[in-house]
Amino acid sequence: MTDRIKISGAPRQYDEAELKQLQEHAHAKYRQSAQCLEVVQTDFPYEFITAIIEKSKLGYELSKWSPIITLPLDYSASMIKPPELQKLDLDVIDVDVKAQYIKELEAEREEYKAKLTQQLIQAAELKEQRREEEKRAKLLREIEKEVADTFAPLIIPD
Repeated sequence: MTDRIKISGAPRQYDEAELKQLQEHAHAKYRQSAQCLEVVQTDFPYEFITAIIEKSKLGYELSKWSPIITLPLDYSASMIKPPELQKLDLDVIDVDVKAQYIKELEAEREEYKAKLTQQLIQAAELKEQRREEEKRAKLLREIEKEVADTFAPLIIPD
């Protein structure tokens, strides 16, 4: 027979604090990635400077950790999105994180249901097997008694 299935505990329940922690982690990841940046790229220096100024007027800031490229016909720089645009991105991230969290909780719940079903089936099968073994043992005892009753002990003269 296979290993005995035994589940313990219960699946996680929806926890607002856990969700907030996951969302904060996703926010930190967002702020350290290129998602919070927008690349300004042009072919000529004047267009590049003009584009940087225009983006600055819209609230963008030059990124301190991304290089500014000034090669012939390739001028580019990464600019950090303004807080309003970052807020929109973070709102989308929050919705995605919540959907993923709920999906994980549902999957964990289904896994527990499947394991519990298997555990209950296995327990019922074990109970039935024991019942059959006891029935067979009882039948064997009755047959042995009948055989013993049928034959008298062997008498051997001296």
